[in-house]
Amino acid sequence: MNEREQLSAIVQRMEVKLTQGHQEDWARLLHRARTLSAFDCSAAKGEILHYFGGAGSISDLQLDEEFSDLRTQLYTLCYGKRTTH
Repeated sequence: MNEREQLSAIVQRMEVKLTQGHQEDWARLLHRARTLSAFDCSAAKGEILHYFGGAGSISDLQLDEEFSDLRTQLYTLCYGKRTTH
């Protein structure tokens, strides 16, 4: 699985968890970033990194352990390598 596919898979699962947790606004933001990743993976990563940090960020959401794990994976993927493939 390449980086774009990993990003899409993680975000898609997070969207489901967010919707189940009644966090539709966050689900929509991640969906928008996932859509962007199909065209520009680096731009999508930059967008996603804006969702982390600060009060009221995605880092503050407490849904369940799976969501926390996915969030960590997403941050690591986005922060680790900022490429354009």
